[in-house]
Amino acid sequence: MDEERQPATSRRRLLAGSAAGLVVGGGGGLWAGTRWGNDATTTPAASAPPTGAAGPDGRGSPVAATGDRQAGVDRPATPPRQLAFVVLGEGAGAPPDRAAVAALLARLGEDIDALTATDPADPRMPDGPGNLTVQVGIGAAWADAAAPGLGDRVRLPAFRGSDALPDELRDGDLVLAVAADDPALPDHVVDLLLAGLAGPHGLRVLWVQRAFRSPGEGAVVRNPLGFRDGIIQPADAAAMDGGVWIADGPAAGGTIGVVRRFVLDTAAFGALDAEAQASVIGRRPDGTPLSGGDPDGEVDLTAKTPHGEYLVPADSHARAAHPSFTGSPLMARRSYAIRIDGEGIAPRPGLLFWSFQNDVAVFARTQQRMDRVDRLMDFATPTAELGYLVLPGFTADRPLGSGLFGA
Repeated sequence: MDEERQPATSRRRLLAGSAAGLVVGGGGGLWAGTRWGNDATTTPAASAPPTGAAGPDGRGSPVAATGDRQAGVDRPATPPRQLAFVVLGEGAGAPPDRAAVAALLARLGEDIDALTATDPADPRMPDGPGNLTVQVGIGAAWADAAAPGLGDRVRLPAFRGSDALPDELRDGDLVLAVAADDPALPDHVVDLLLAGLAGPHGLRVLWVQRAFRSPGEGAVVRNPLGFRDGIIQPADAAAMDGGVWIADGPAAGGTIGVVRRFVLDTAAFGALDAEAQASVIGRRPDGTPLSGGDPDGEVDLTAKTPHGEYLVPADSHARAAHPSFTGSPLMARRSYAIRIDGEGIAPRPGLLFWSFQNDVAVFARTQQRMDRVDRLMDFATPTAELGYLVLPGFTADRPLGSGLFGA
C-alpha cells in the first residue's frame, strides 16, 4: 500500500539499522474478516465513551489518552482505520533496569499526552490529533522485572507455525501501537516517539507492521478473503471487566494484548467454489450463518441437514473458534489487513490479528483448538506473534508505568 511505501526518512534509517529491520509478512491470530474465537456480532462495549467518531474532515474526534485505562482497547468504539504496530527489544543481557524503564515509560506517557492534546494543540501536530491513539505495552521480560511471575501472564505458548519464527518475532520488550484514521499520522507519530526513545537503553526495532481496516462501524469490516467480518465483542462494561481488564494487583487497569501476523493464501482460497469457501468459514460472504438466520446472528451449532450432517461443518472456522468448546470468556478483538510486497515478488494480502483479555490462556485455548480442527488455518501462515501487557492508564499525577515500576 502507498502508506507502507512512504515512511519518513528518519524511520527508514532507524529500521535499516535494526537487526530485524522492517519485517513484512502476514497477519495475526485470526481473524480480521471472518470470526475469531467467538462467532457473532454484538454492539461495541458499552464502557467505550463516544470518542473518536468521524469528524467533518474524516480524521475522527480526539480520544483522551489519560485515565484509569489506556486508550486503544475500548476507546474509540470503532478502531481507527490506520495502524502502525512497533515492537522493540533490549536484546539479551543483564535484567532490565527498573529505574531506567520507569523513566522511559514516564517520558512516553508525557509525550503521548502532548501529541493527543487539543488545548493547547502540540505544534508537532499542525492539523490536530484526529482520533489518534497510542497504546503502550511491555513484554514478558519487563513484566517480570516489574513483578516476579507477571511475565508468565503474557507469554504465548507455541502454536502451529510458531517454531518457524525466530525469537525476535515472538518476543519483545516495548510495544507501541499507533492508530488513527488519518493515513499520515501513524508514521509521523512513530517517528516522533522513536526519536524520543533514543538514548543509552539500547532498544532496537525488532519488527514493524503498517496495517489498515476497511470502513465500518465497530468491529464489522470485510476481510482480505472477501467475507464480512463480524467479530463478537464483550457487550457491556461488566463483560469487559470479566474477561478483558485486569482487576487487581500492580497491573490493575491493564490488559493482556496478543498480536499475530499472517500471510494469507488467497489464491488457494479463491480457487475454491463459493460453497466450498462458505463451508471453510461457516458463513456466507454477507455474514449469513450456514445454519440460517441474519447476517449478524449467531451460528446454530446444533442445526443439521435431513441426513444428519451439521449445517455448519465440523472443520469450519465458525465452529472451530466458537467459545462453547473452550469455555472461554469473550475477548475484545480487532483485525487489520496488510499488504506484503517487495522487489521481485507478487503482492500478497495478509492479516494482523489483535486481541485483549485478562488471561492469555483464553487466547491460547482457542488458537490451539483452531490449529487442530479449523480448516481456515490451512490458508494462513504466521510470520510474527507476541503476547504483552498493556500498561494501566496514567494521569499527570500518576505517570505511565508508575504502578509497576515505581519505588
